[in-house]
Amino acid sequence: MASVSEHSDLEQARSETTDMFKAMLGALGTNSTEVETELFTPGVQPGQPVQGVIRMRCQDRPVRIKGVAVELITRAEREYDGREHLVDLAFARQPVFGPFELHPGHPLEGRFELRTPWETPITFYNGRHLHGTAVAVRTRVDVDGGFDAADTDPIGVGALPAQHVLLAAVEAWGFGIQHADVEAGRVDRIPHQLPFFQEIEFGPSPRLPGLNQLEVTFVADPHGMYVVLEADKRALLFSPGRDVQDAIRVDFATFEQVNWVDVIGQRLHLLAR
Repeated sequence: MASVSEHSDLEQARSETTDMFKAMLGALGTNSTEVETELFTPGVQPGQPVQGVIRMRCQDRPVRIKGVAVELITRAEREYDGREHLVDLAFARQPVFGPFELHPGHPLEGRFELRTPWETPITFYNGRHLHGTAVAVRTRVDVDGGFDAADTDPIGVGALPAQHVLLAAVEAWGFGIQHADVEAGRVDRIPHQLPFFQEIEFGPSPRLPGLNQLEVTFVADPHGMYVVLEADKRALLFSPGRDVQDAIRVDFATFEQVNWVDVIGQRLHLLAR
């Protein structure tokens, strides 16, 4: 479980990403209902549940609601027409209640619990917001005769203990985090469930000058995770620059028994050869 200070950091991350998602409100809908979602969970780690309550009321006439659901969304880069585009991708949908008819003067309230997938992108590591990545809980209201996008609430997602250790091991070799983003698509030869993956980008290290840049991707499940290392190898006199990749499987039950600074160092030196 995250500590009190970590929860404070994750709450700050929610505040920093609010503007990014609030722009989506009102893009669809009839404005016939008012929907407010309150999250009891300021931040989570992958695999943990988000809890909250949805409150609904209508203004001046009854509204027939076909269903209310919550889902997680993230903003991802998708390539088409030869260019990169930002798209909002939804995942981990959970029905809450419905169908029913909402009447003026009779508000409705329903609690929910939405479990985050193990592959959920992280937005916070070691007290730092990973700029470029955001996750939110979106409430969707299916109104008879039209669709309403009702409310969107950013949430912080902190690194799992094993993810924290692996990122710290990379930093120990002189690489500094610069940016993080989410890419639509799949990781080659790595099994995963979600239609996207996160890349955490590091700048060059003076200890390994053969690598211009390093990207780390985590693909987690209940028992462990794959750690994908992808590096931009510097061009040499008789060798062109190229991308090189390696992958490591980490077992959650035993990862604390491994010296990950040594393991990561060995893998990075192989990539730089």
